Amino acid sequence: MSDHETQSPSQLTQMKPYLIAAGILFAILVVAFFWPSSDEEQAIISEPVAVQPIVDEQLANAEPVLEPDVFEGTPDIQALEIEAGQDTLSLPEIVEVEPLDESDTAIKNAVVALATSPLVAKYLVDESLLQKFVINVNSIANKEMAPKHSLVSAPEVKFRVYQQAEREWIDAASFTRYNLYADALESMSTDDLLKLMDTYRPTLEEKFAEISPPNSSFDSTLLKAIDELLDTPVVPLPIEVYSDSVMYKFKDEQIEALSGPQKQLLRTGPENMRRIKDVLRDLKSALED
Repeated sequence: MSDHETQSPSQLTQMKPYLIAAGILFAILVVAFFWPSSDEEQAIISEPVAVQPIVDEQLANAEPVLEPDVFEGTPDIQALEIEAGQDTLSLPEIVEVEPLDESDTAIKNAVVALATSPLVAKYLVDESLLQKFVINVNSIANKEMAPKHSLVSAPEVKFRVYQQAEREWIDAASFTRYNLYADALESMSTDDLLKLMDTYRPTLEEKFAEISPPNSSFDSTLLKAIDELLDTPVVPLPIEVYSDSVMYKFKDEQIEALSGPQKQLLRTGPENMRRIKDVLRDLKSALED
């Protein structure tokens, strides 16, 4: 199988600007080498050919053959005159491939443009988007959280609990504060997200190499992070918690033993977790195709 046949769609998407540039260069070379010369009567100098002895009497009685004048020196180059109304040679316009804009403003605008919900612009952070995306992927794959590198702003409504029978439970209002986040996520198509990721793939790979072990694959790490979230169990309501004077923890030891990313997904509530998992399954399926 040839290298071309083994290229994935993502690789072809990444190579598209370079393929366009190569195509333009090829067209210019074709014109340069195969277009007719401007001096079509230019003499052709060849090596002298040895004359064989004449043995035929008819040839001996034939009129002598005049030797052609030997051309010496370089002829003057005649200027090509183009009559009025005559079509002129038009070379393909050279289109310069502009460098990819990797500023935070450009990246955020690209993400916002994919969404049908204005909430994406509201919740998505403004700084270090590519770096934070890579850090979050790597952290979740390793069952860790990266609170200092969040990609979205925190909910405006605070986490709430209610008390019953001298025990504390997560208030339903704590789940609904994530409804708008799920809405924003669902407003972007999986195909568009993957195309955007492929656009910035070289930079993502570069940043990933800076924080990952040698020979690690960004795609496999992304799939591992998705699987970590998809493995979050469904927990029936209500969910009991307790305070250790610093933060709330799950009363059930099995829930508390889950990874940080899984516990965070649980805090979005059963319905939002279902919606988020649906998006993650679509993304995983597209990555594995």
